Amino acid sequence: MLSYYKELYFYIQKIVRDKEYAKDITQETYARALESQPNTPILNKRAFLYRVAKNIIIDQARKNNKNHLINFEEERFISEDKQAEEKILQINENQFLLEEIQKLPKKRKQAFVLHVVDGYSRKEIAVLLNISVSAVEKHIARASFQIKESLENNKDVVYE
Repeated sequence: MLSYYKELYFYIQKIVRDKEYAKDITQETYARALESQPNTPILNKRAFLYRVAKNIIIDQARKNNKNHLINFEEERFISEDKQAEEKILQINENQFLLEEIQKLPKKRKQAFVLHVVDGYSRKEIAVLLNISVSAVEKHIARASFQIKESLENNKDVVYE
C-alpha cells in the first residue's frame, strides 16, 4: 500500500489545496486503512485508499461546516439579544413619553397629540380646538419643551 503514498498525497492536495493538511489526511488515511485491514480483505488496495481519503475529506468538511454554522447561530442569538434589549428600552421610553403626555394641561396635550401623533397641521388643529394658529404653535412648542426637559431629567428612569 505504500507504493500509492505519493499518488494519494497529490490527489488529496489537489482537493484540499493545502500541503500540510494534505499530509495530515494522507497519514490519517493510512492509519484507518491499517486499522481496517485485519477485519476485511481488501481486493483493490489503491481504490480502498482513495475511498478512505475521500471519506476523511468529507468528514473534515462536515466538521468544519458545523463549526461555521455554530458560530453563525451564536451570532444570530447574540444579535437577537441586543435587539430585545433595544426593544425593551424603546418600550420604557414609549411608556415614559405616554406618562409625560398625560401630565400636560388639556389644551397643550390635545394640540401636541393632534400634531405629533395624528399628523394634523397647525391650521387644522386651530380649527378643531377653536383657537388661533399662534396658540397652537405655543401649545406644541411648550409641550415639546416640557417632555424634552422631563426626559433629560429622568434619563436614569427611562434607560434602566
